[in-house]
Amino acid sequence: MTERRQCYEEDTIGVSTHWTAVRYQAVCTLVNSGDSDYPTYGLQCLGDWEGTWVQMDVIEDVSPNRDSVLHLANRFNHLQLSPLHFRDAVLDSVDT
Repeated sequence: MTERRQCYEEDTIGVSTHWTAVRYQAVCTLVNSGDSDYPTYGLQCLGDWEGTWVQMDVIEDVSPNRDSVLHLANRFNHLQLSPLHFRDAVLDSVDT
C-alpha cells in the first residue's frame, strides 16, 4: 500500500518554494462489489508547485453521486478553501 503524506512548505526547510494556487477536482474510482462494479466519486486537492500541479491530498469514495461531488469541488474552488481545512470540509459536507 502506498503511504499518502501531505506536503507543506514547512517540509522543505531552507528551500524557497511555495504553493502559488490550490484547486479541487472530482475523481472517480471503480469499486468491485462481488458481482458488479460501480463508480464512486471523491475529491482531490491539487497545489501549483512552481508551475506543476501536484496532488496534495485526496479523499476517495465521498459519494456515489457524481453531481454532488462536482458541486462540492466547485464550491471549494469558489471559496478558495485552504488545504488545511480540506478534510474537515469534506467530512462536514458528508454529515449534512
